[in-house]
Amino acid sequence: MISTPGMTSRGKRIAAFFALSILFFLPKHVECGYPGGECGYIGDYHRLCKSWELEPLGLFLVEKLVDSNVGFAYKRGVDCR
Repeated sequence: MISTPGMTSRGKRIAAFFALSILFFLPKHVECGYPGGECGYIGDYHRLCKSWELEPLGLFLVEKLVDSNVGFAYKRGVDCR
């Protein structure tokens, strides 16, 4: 039986770094531009409209911490219902 060595501690650190990097850039849908932001206005035909952003999860957490909009998003739009 041949035994194979496990991952080294440096390999584990590199794998953890890549995993956290990927997690940081995952998209998150956020209404009103940033967490806790207030938005909404009456648009055409008396529908309620809200702005939204699709932004990285890491920046969402930063915005939640500072309670302000960082200004970077993958995509922005307005949703009227």
